[in-house]
Amino acid sequence: MKLISDIFHNHCGGDGKVSPSTLRELLLTLGDHNLGIWDTSDVDTILARWSDRSAIDFDEFVSWVYQDCALLSPRDCADECSHSPRHLTINFDVNKTLVMRDKTAGKSVEVVINEVLAETCWGTVEGSEWILVSDKPSSLRPEAPAGGESLVSYAEFLERTMPGSAARKDRQKLKGAFTLQGHPGESMDHSHKELCKQLIYPDGSPVQVVHAFFRLLVELKRSKRSFCLIFRSFGEDLELVSQELNSFCEGKHPMFPGFCMDGSDGEPDYRFHMGHPERYGNFHVEDEELHLVLGTIEQPGEGRYKDAQDKTLAFFQQNDLPVKRIISGTSAVVEFIWDLSSKCVTAGFRDNFQFWKEKNHSQDGGKFFLFDASRSTQRHEMFFDDNVHFDDLKIVRPFNRLRQRKSWWGLPLLQTHVCRADALTAINDDLYFVSEVQRMEANYEHKLAAIQRCSTCLRRLPKHGAQSVSLPDLHRDTNYDAWEGLRKDERVLPLTSDADADFFSPTALGSQGTQT
Repeated sequence: MKLISDIFHNHCGGDGKVSPSTLRELLLTLGDHNLGIWDTSDVDTILARWSDRSAIDFDEFVSWVYQDCALLSPRDCADECSHSPRHLTINFDVNKTLVMRDKTAGKSVEVVINEVLAETCWGTVEGSEWILVSDKPSSLRPEAPAGGESLVSYAEFLERTMPGSAARKDRQKLKGAFTLQGHPGESMDHSHKELCKQLIYPDGSPVQVVHAFFRLLVELKRSKRSFCLIFRSFGEDLELVSQELNSFCEGKHPMFPGFCMDGSDGEPDYRFHMGHPERYGNFHVEDEELHLVLGTIEQPGEGRYKDAQDKTLAFFQQNDLPVKRIISGTSAVVEFIWDLSSKCVTAGFRDNFQFWKEKNHSQDGGKFFLFDASRSTQRHEMFFDDNVHFDDLKIVRPFNRLRQRKSWWGLPLLQTHVCRADALTAINDDLYFVSEVQRMEANYEHKLAAIQRCSTCLRRLPKHGAQSVSLPDLHRDTNYDAWEGLRKDERVLPLTSDADADFFSPTALGSQGTQT
C-alpha cells in the first residue's frame, strides 16, 4: 500500500492530496494501462463518496478501498454474488411510512388523506389566498410555470400565514379539511376518494399498515431471503404496528389470508411482541453517548412523563418502569444492534425526539442507523423514512460500524442504504417497497463490484513500478461532480415543520407524545 501511495504522491506534488477530478484521471489512466477492468462508471461510483470535498487524502482513499476487499478473494466475491443473497436489515419508520392513520389521535382515514394531499398538492399565492395549480398530487415540488414563482404546497402556505406552535392545531384542522367543499383543494376530491379506497378494507374497516409493506414480506419469504425487521418511531405507536404484523404473520390479514410467518412452518417467526424486552426499548442520548433502554418506550419529556425534570439515565431507575436492562455507551449499543440485526426476527425501538429537537432537527440528532458497507459482512442495511432529506438526511443519523466517529454525507447512502419513503406511492403501489429494496440492492452491488475492481487495479500497480506507468500532467476540474446526474435540489421538498416533525399525534395538538 505504501508503494502505491508513493507512486501517486510523486505525481501529485507529494502532499498526498488530490482533487476528485485529478484522482478520476489517475484511475482512468490505470485502466488504459490494462491494470484492471475499469470504466468511467466504476470511477464515478467510487469517487461519489468524496464528491462533496475539494480534496481527497489519497492514503485514506487507498485504505478505504483495501479495507474490505482484503478480507475476500476475487473467487469469494464471485461465489457470493452468484449463490448467497445478503442478509437484509430493514429499518422502517412507522407514521406516514407504514401507517397512514393515527388511531390515538382519533383521526379518520379521510382526514389523514386530506393532510397528505395538503402536503403534496401545489399552487400559487395570490394576495392572501392559495390557488391550486397542480392537477395531481406530487411528493416533490413541481417546476414553476414559465416566468412564474415557485409553487408552494397548501401545507407550506398555512405555515407561512399561520406560523408557530400555537397555531399548529388550527393548521392541522385546515389540512384535514383540504378537499372538502369550500376549501382550496375541493377539486382534488377525486384523488382523495381514490386514495381512501386504498386504505379501506372491503368490509369498511380502515387499513392500519399499507399493503405494500406486507407485499414486501411476502416477496422476501417466497425468495427465501434472510432478513431482520426493525420498526422505528419517535412516538408511542409500536403497539399498533405490532398488532397488525402479528395478525399478518398468523395468516389472519384480510388481504393475505393463510400466509404465515409465525414459525408454524419451521421457518423464522417474525411476530413482534412488546413483552419481549430484548427486542423492544428506546434509544437515550446523554453527553453525546448513545444508550439503549430495553423493556420500555417511556421517555422523560414525552407522554405521561412530559413534565419530568430528570432527563438522565437515572429517570429509568427512579420511576416504576419495566426496564429489563440498560446498554450503556455507543460501542456497547453498536455491538448489541449488530448482533440483534443478524437474526431473522422483528424488533422495535423508540428514538429520542428530544435529542433530535436539541440538534435542530438535523441528521446529527436523527434516528440511529447502524450500517457496514463492506462486502465481507454478507449483509445490507436499509432505512425507510418519509422525512429523509437529500443532503443532510435530517431524520436519520447514519452510523458506520467501522468508522464510528465519522459523519456521513447523505446523498451516496440514498442510492444504496436510505430511502425517502413516498407516502403517495406506498398507498397506490403494492410493489413500492419491493421495488425500492431491489433498487438499493442493485446499486449496492454495483458499488461493491466497482470497489473490488479498483482494489484489483491498485494491487497490480506495484508490479509495474512507478516508472512503467506514465501518468499525465493533470489539471484540476472544479466542475467535476460524480453525482451530477443524481444530485437533487433540497428546494423540491415540502418545507414545513409540521411535515418534518410529523406532528399528527395528540401531543402535537396540545396533549402528549410526538410521533414520526
